[in-house]
Amino acid sequence: MQLTGKTAIITGGANGIGAGCVRRLAKEGANVVIADIDDAGGTALAAELGDSVIYVRTDVCQQASVEALYTQAVEIFGAVDVLVNNAAFVHKPGVIANFLEYSDEAWQRTLAVNLTGMFYCSQAAARLMAKRGQGGVIINMSSGGASRAHRHMFGYDTSKGGIEAATRAMALDLAGLNIRVNAVVPGSTRVDHGTSVGDSPIPPEAVIPLPRQGRPADIAAAVAFLASDDAAYITGSRIVVDGGMDAQLRSPAVDYSFDYSDHL
Repeated sequence: MQLTGKTAIITGGANGIGAGCVRRLAKEGANVVIADIDDAGGTALAAELGDSVIYVRTDVCQQASVEALYTQAVEIFGAVDVLVNNAAFVHKPGVIANFLEYSDEAWQRTLAVNLTGMFYCSQAAARLMAKRGQGGVIINMSSGGASRAHRHMFGYDTSKGGIEAATRAMALDLAGLNIRVNAVVPGSTRVDHGTSVGDSPIPPEAVIPLPRQGRPADIAAAVAFLASDDAAYITGSRIVVDGGMDAQLRSPAVDYSFDYSDHL
């Protein structure tokens, strides 16, 4: 119950990694606001978790919608202590495309959700936190694509690189107010609607050093840590939660293999 008495806003919180974060932060005692455009998913998750969790329909690309989100969060819970910028435009038609065929529509939409939405939500949160004078936490959801490229995901990787640059810049600008800003970097993660971040016909154990895909709960654990006072001296950093993928040069499928059974 590390977050008792705190209020957290989680964008894109109705499904997948976002829903995992909602569940974990609520379990840690926080009041949680699910900000999403999935009315059915957000309403159902809020009903499942009880009175400490509410759903507010929010289009993060629209500044007025973001402002209404914060107004409602403060009216109901009194303050905003934690923001998790999880909303993202990823596996949609036109987004997965070779650079030669990448469309202006996909580019504009990806930047609008992944970068502009993060800016609107973060600035609104930081201004509230600064006015209150008790510090706060902003956590941005990044990707391995911020530092190493996926094929055919130009816009997504560009936006995630921007998110990590923004994390560092915000961390410095807000440090004097005791507002900490960090990023979490998920790897291939199996989510509740049957798809994954990094779907592939190759089995996960063939490419991930810890031989399984991540779960939303794995990512949410890092988010809960960064939101807590245990991370009070951490800002401008990134925590990679990817089963070791970032550490390896080549996947086990094309690298040296080792038979652990001889040592068990």
